[in-house]
Amino acid sequence: MIIENKKNLFWVFVVFVCLLSKNAYAQDVDLENVYKPNFKVSGALNANTVFYDSNQDSSREPFTYLLSGSLNFSAFSFSVPVFYSITNQGENLGYTAPFDFNRICIMPKYKWIKAYIGNASMTFSPYTLSGIPFKGIGLELTPRGPFKVSLMGGQIFKAVAEDEALGGVPVYERYGYGVKTSFEKEKYKIGWIGFYAKDNANSLQFVGEEKGVTPKENWVNSLTFNTSLLSNLTFDVEYAMSVVTEDSRANYRAGGNFRDKIFSAKENTEYLNALNVNFDYAIQKSKLGLTYERIDPNYYTLGAMYFNNDLENIALRFSRPFYKDNINFSASLGYQRDNLAQDKKQDSKRVVGSLNMNYKISDQLSFNGSYSNFSTYTNKRLDQFEIINNPIVVPADTLNYRQLSQNANFNLTYAFGKKKNQNVNFNYSIAGQANQQGGVIRRGQASTVQNYNLAHTINFTGIKTSFNSSINYTENQVSQFDNSSVGASVGVSKKLLKDKMNTNFGLLYNNTESNVTSSSVFGIKFNNTYMLLQKHNFTLGLISMFRSSTGRPQNNDLMLNFNYGYSF
Repeated sequence: MIIENKKNLFWVFVVFVCLLSKNAYAQDVDLENVYKPNFKVSGALNANTVFYDSNQDSSREPFTYLLSGSLNFSAFSFSVPVFYSITNQGENLGYTAPFDFNRICIMPKYKWIKAYIGNASMTFSPYTLSGIPFKGIGLELTPRGPFKVSLMGGQIFKAVAEDEALGGVPVYERYGYGVKTSFEKEKYKIGWIGFYAKDNANSLQFVGEEKGVTPKENWVNSLTFNTSLLSNLTFDVEYAMSVVTEDSRANYRAGGNFRDKIFSAKENTEYLNALNVNFDYAIQKSKLGLTYERIDPNYYTLGAMYFNNDLENIALRFSRPFYKDNINFSASLGYQRDNLAQDKKQDSKRVVGSLNMNYKISDQLSFNGSYSNFSTYTNKRLDQFEIINNPIVVPADTLNYRQLSQNANFNLTYAFGKKKNQNVNFNYSIAGQANQQGGVIRRGQASTVQNYNLAHTINFTGIKTSFNSSINYTENQVSQFDNSSVGASVGVSKKLLKDKMNTNFGLLYNNTESNVTSSSVFGIKFNNTYMLLQKHNFTLGLISMFRSSTGRPQNNDLMLNFNYGYSF
């Protein structure tokens, strides 16, 4: 009864906000155009098929198809877009997924009213509802007045029994409901987000305790504020509280406080918090930014597929153009730590820095470069009673671990020739990582990967033909094992039939040598596209790869792709 009352109050509030938005302004009616139907149908259809064959056993399906597209019907002030996708990719997985592979979504729109019907997804904020697919109904109301409202409700997961689920882990049926409201003015915006999701405890007949799967319940409330009261300064803040009940079958909390009564707290209910504060300030051409984020341990929302928690993050950003805007420079520096509750055996801290620069040296020559540095510190924290009871403490018991990672990338592009019909590109990248313990990097605890790539393209506009070629070299020094790879590719492209057909053909080869093994790959690529009557597009692609490796049988595979697209 308490849960039903809570749902009723939730939807009463939603209806009240909708009525408030409806009456927020007086609408001007254009009588001259109201009766003009302007009926129109537009859209695009796409059919894609993939055939795969290999001389070795493969879990990949030999034939898959995907039918997708969009249709848009419009008349008067109405528009009804329809999006769909139909595929056989989920038929032979060996397990049942808790969501639909075949999807259809109808999104009718009338002026400032937009609906989502069918398989849809909506995003309110990263801490509440964040793009998780659902099957149901959504609504967005964006009138010219200050009030804006978004609503959603529907099935997030289908029930999947233990014997049908991936890895034998069952899934409860889950439904979710959400509302997002905001009051927007020129200089500021205030908003509230509410999201509620609950698993149907009766959707599965039996779940073993060893699986660790329980029916969950989640209430998330979020307050947002945005302002630009000061010139060139914007300030954004979001505070979210997630009320998580790990097992909705538990008893209600006895003698709870006012907050427990509002959310009908159970014995295993937790209140978790997330905070995000962001400043951005522009000084002439310079831009400064500061972000602070804190997410409690175990914080999550059932409105997102994946969520990071137990972290505190501070980041500083800077960007500015130089030298008559020919150089664009940006930099960032951040600090992140975990174990906010100080209840873990070890904690880690991370320092992140990055630099990026784009330099247009001339109309023919340009340079891009980037550098990033990641340093992660991990410390094992011993309990004081453990130290007292065990006076012989070895270094492994008091871990002081540091992981260093550095990445750099440099890219140089030069265009030359008649009408710049030739292009040369050189790219170099290096990534290094080292594990340091007690201030010492031991043997086998460092690795470096370097890659060199040189590419050339030439276009012959007179015969509508272009040639491309590239060579690459990669050197890996990973732990105590070294290997290197060298490869090359060539290709040709030509337009035919009054530019309606574009044909591409290419060859590639790559050889890898290590201390104990060697392997090689030879590939053939073919791609042909044809446009018919400006609306029909046909694409045929073929990729054949021949792989050989020391001590293994040769692997040959063929993938044939056919695609048809129609726009109207």
